[in-house]
Amino acid sequence: MLDRATTLQLEQRYRIGFVSTAFFILFVMATGRLIERQVFEHGYFVRLAKEQHLASQVVPAQRGRIFTEESDGSGLYPLATNVSLWALTAVPAQIRQPELVASKLMPYLAGSGIEESELIGKLSSKSQYIPPLKRKIGEEEATAINALDLTGVYLTQEKYRYSPEETMAAQVLGFVNRDGEGQYGLEGYFDKELGGKAGFLESEQDTFGRQIALGKREEVNPENGLDLVVTLDRAVQYYVDKAVKESVEKHQAERATAIVMEPQTGKIVAMSSYPTFNPNNYNTEDIANFTNSNISQVYEPGSVFKVITMAAGIDAGLVAPSTTYTDIGEVQVDDRTIKNSDLKAHGQQTMTQVLEASLNTGAVFVVQKLGKYLFNKYLGQFGFTHLTGIDLKGEVDAQIKDVRQVRDVDLATMAFGQGIAVTPIQMLAAVGAIANDGRLMKPHIVDRILYPSGAVSIDPVVEGQAISSQTAQLVSAMMVSVVENGHGQKAGVPGYWIAGKTGTAQIPSPNGGYLDGFGNTIGTFVGFGPVENPRFVMLTRVDKPKDVQFAESSAAPLFGQIAKFLLDYWRIPPTR
Repeated sequence: MLDRATTLQLEQRYRIGFVSTAFFILFVMATGRLIERQVFEHGYFVRLAKEQHLASQVVPAQRGRIFTEESDGSGLYPLATNVSLWALTAVPAQIRQPELVASKLMPYLAGSGIEESELIGKLSSKSQYIPPLKRKIGEEEATAINALDLTGVYLTQEKYRYSPEETMAAQVLGFVNRDGEGQYGLEGYFDKELGGKAGFLESEQDTFGRQIALGKREEVNPENGLDLVVTLDRAVQYYVDKAVKESVEKHQAERATAIVMEPQTGKIVAMSSYPTFNPNNYNTEDIANFTNSNISQVYEPGSVFKVITMAAGIDAGLVAPSTTYTDIGEVQVDDRTIKNSDLKAHGQQTMTQVLEASLNTGAVFVVQKLGKYLFNKYLGQFGFTHLTGIDLKGEVDAQIKDVRQVRDVDLATMAFGQGIAVTPIQMLAAVGAIANDGRLMKPHIVDRILYPSGAVSIDPVVEGQAISSQTAQLVSAMMVSVVENGHGQKAGVPGYWIAGKTGTAQIPSPNGGYLDGFGNTIGTFVGFGPVENPRFVMLTRVDKPKDVQFAESSAAPLFGQIAKFLLDYWRIPPTR
């Protein structure tokens, strides 16, 4: 046996060997890792080191503005532009006397919802960051806050989209969200053109983050967005907005809308809907009011559609204004009895009288002569089977049954505007064709785009010949008779020949059929004037008025009010 001394010596040798082996293994591993870093990963770490000395910064482009041209020729007026405002921020960790700072800031936070005790709590938190206490601070107020000279309190500049006229034409303009993206209306449709293209700046900096004067520097300048000049007339838009709002209040209606267009060019002079919103405060507004119902919602237009049916029948040579039929108050189609809205039988009636008295049976008489295929052809020629292509975001298609699935009863109800759903802009454009010698124009709201190299105008686009010029003249005269002798008298303007047609549409029920009674109709009036040389075609609409049931007492007076303003504003002399 080994003595104790020998055993200790062996144990000591084992320990030394184990430790030496361990150190050797660690040395080999460290050397391998070093070789890997310096040889195989050399490029990666060189790039990393360079990146630590390079600072990259996105340089935002300036968003293009939206202008309207002043009617007196004095220049352009901004409907949407860009402003620099300030945000009030604080770094609590830098604030020594939170109670004193809070007392000095409170006068500038009135209406913000922040109580003084809450503010003291925020400023006492010793946090490095708290959300801005207030945004959209103007220059004068910012100067006053800076004059307080409060340690730990800062004002940072922020860019905002600004609509000087606030709610005016808001649904036409749309808004720009916090990410700088255009939403709805023109802002959404022309987001790419208005938004431009951001640039960037990459520069070399020292270990303290300071830019090295002679260091590497790469810069790409931003491409600012393009400016737009729209067709809206600011004075007309202001008046129409006001009239539409007053109509809602007068009739306790759910909504009212109006569109004014030049029939010869398709230029939109005014487009309004109420309730509306303020683009400057879009984040606090009701999202339901962002939608422009003139282009983004379909509805059954009711009897205004009879002018389309009548125009098709006359253009096809199947009826004339003097063609007669005997109205017994109702007509049987399949298993359904269709009656006149007044529930009366009018006896022998001409086609002109059909429009004057708005007889459902007369519209059925015409459409049955046309048949579903020919009627569908005219729906296409009047623009109902496709989008108008108006330059606004959110336009939707009409809802029209496939012609192969149209039953006799469907054809009959479509003739007087039920069982077919269209947008107001489609209805307006179609009647605009009647005012324009049968030519269907594409509605547009941008007059020109301002490029750095110069302005590019948007030319009028003729979509096609919906009906002949002769048919257009005949139907125009019949529509004048509606205003002179029929349900459209409240749309007339003394001294002028105005053409138009009323339409009171029932609202479909979710359970099938239609809702009954007051407050469950949509009144529409569509027309143009003066008939000899139409300067405007206009559609007015009042949804769910609570004090009246028919369009002749809601949409027609609104039309007449705006029409008188237009004729006075444009100084068009009376023709009668």
